[in-house]
Amino acid sequence: MSLKPLASQRSFYHTDYLCGSLFGAANRYRLFREKLWPKLLELSPKLEAHYCEDNGRPAIDPVLLCGVTLLQFMEKAADRSASAHVVYHVGWKYALDLELNYQGFHPTVLVYFRDRLEQNKAERVIFDGIVEMLVELGLVKRKGKQRLDSTHILGYVKEMSRLECAVETLRLGLEALAKQTRRGASDRSFGSGCGRCMCRVSCIGG
Repeated sequence: MSLKPLASQRSFYHTDYLCGSLFGAANRYRLFREKLWPKLLELSPKLEAHYCEDNGRPAIDPVLLCGVTLLQFMEKAADRSASAHVVYHVGWKYALDLELNYQGFHPTVLVYFRDRLEQNKAERVIFDGIVEMLVELGLVKRKGKQRLDSTHILGYVKEMSRLECAVETLRLGLEALAKQTRRGASDRSFGSGCGRCMCRVSCIGG
């Protein structure tokens, strides 16, 4: 996948113009935007190295996907919820420096992004950038000892997505059972439907 050039000019629909006054100095979305987002932008060359420069369909900006991944971790949001927040949550849009009318992306984009980082052994790119920012702010001592794990962020977000799949499978199974019940289905059909539902959950769990 190739990367689109970033727009250098902001429109009047940008959250910085429309929503900046909504978030106080201690608000986590403002802190994310002012402290974390500039550091993520500095990681852009390292992230772009894992994309084809001029071949394939345009990809979602990897810096944006890094920011979404961090917000997912902060707010325990699965992929489907995160993709919805990018479209409808003003705080997320402000934190990610997006325009108010940004249309978002499909949840599977986040899955492919994590896979790309893992395949290219680039899981530490986001993590190291955050640690460097913490050192600059004096929150972590340089060459100090800290219990830190770069796989925790990606692993937790991935686990949330698996849970979301299991919940969705159960929801579909219960909907099917409800339809059978309304049609006067027997207890035997109820048991077989429940068995199919649990089979799907076990398949997702591996």
